[in-house]
Amino acid sequence: MSMTEASVEKHTEHHHETVVAVSVDGRKVELATGQYTVTDLKNRFSVPAEYELEVVEHGQFRPLEDTSHIRIKGGEEFVSHVRCGASS
Repeated sequence: MSMTEASVEKHTEHHHETVVAVSVDGRKVELATGQYTVTDLKNRFSVPAEYELEVVEHGQFRPLEDTSHIRIKGGEEFVSHVRCGASS
């Protein structure tokens, strides 16, 4: 790839990507807008894989399945916790 191609690629990448802030367990995390799997978000948020991730919408907690997708627009609030109902 030539220097010009690399510059165009970076410019295009920055042109379409918007970095926004979300809240995870009370801390601010920045990431690009777009669609993510819940597993990918857990990795980006440093949430242990065995934890459950929930999104807070209108004051209500909604559990997210690890295989589901969520679109990040900015301002979302997430909480993580040990899964409930697991037997030992």
